[in-house]
Amino acid sequence: MKTITVQNKLTEEQIKQIKGKFLDESYLKYPIINTDTIVKNEQGETVMIFLKNCIPSDIAFEAFKVFRKAVAVSNNRGQAAGPIPEHIKTGDKLDGLTVGKVQGNRFWPLRKDGTLSNSPKARAVHSSIIGYADRYARIPYCSTTEYTQKFFDDYKKTLPYIRFIAKKFKEYMPERYEAQMKAYNQTHPDFKIKGTPFTTVTLNKNFRTAAHYDAGDIPEGFGNLGVLEAGEYSGAYTLMPKYGIGVDVRSCDLALFDVHELHGNTELKRIGNAERVSVVCYFRKKMVNCGSAKEELERVKYAK
Repeated sequence: MKTITVQNKLTEEQIKQIKGKFLDESYLKYPIINTDTIVKNEQGETVMIFLKNCIPSDIAFEAFKVFRKAVAVSNNRGQAAGPIPEHIKTGDKLDGLTVGKVQGNRFWPLRKDGTLSNSPKARAVHSSIIGYADRYARIPYCSTTEYTQKFFDDYKKTLPYIRFIAKKFKEYMPERYEAQMKAYNQTHPDFKIKGTPFTTVTLNKNFRTAAHYDAGDIPEGFGNLGVLEAGEYSGAYTLMPKYGIGVDVRSCDLALFDVHELHGNTELKRIGNAERVSVVCYFRKKMVNCGSAKEELERVKYAK
């Protein structure tokens, strides 16, 4: 495996300017990474580890059959969903909703009575989570995600794939793995993916993410990105513009990288009905506050 050292290619001010925008190959200062590679910054810190074709194809195929069905349309991906089209104005329809206000990558729809909703939306994309979710304002209790709850037998078919990713995470980033496991071990068993250091998996289908930082996951951990695909496509490189690097993650590959650095995808160029599902495994930091499933059900009663 080769190791490369990269320099900062953008200032902090330049990075702020591209947050929420789509990235293209003009941000690349190094060749696209597509072979086993360790990337370090000037301080000697590991920025990324890319492992080519490291996941057994039979495990990957079984997971893909489930993941591609588990992805639904979401308006809740914030900055990652990309900019609201410039021509959209108050009163226009966007994703079936009437726009009342636009600010950055979010819009506030109008209610039926003409008043402004309190809940901002992002552009609709195909993105879902499986596994478990922590409490937040709209749902103030920890929960099993909808797909996992409804199709638990299908969910179990994906566990060999998720656990294999965990195995590679432990092998190549042991310190980050152990830091994540510390939080995992403090979390109630009802709300974690057994045999891994993860609580949650985000699935993105044919979704070009804009430049963003991952939110909600444990800072001491590390991103675990896999891709599963059907058909032919090009592009969809995952870029880290601060360092001018990009990686071409394809089926059975794995990229371990610091998701607290700004990152996003280049354009996905599909041939026909090609599908690309990205799989991001992580630990949601607030899951340590979850009680048992029974205790969280008690919170549901008070939330209604």
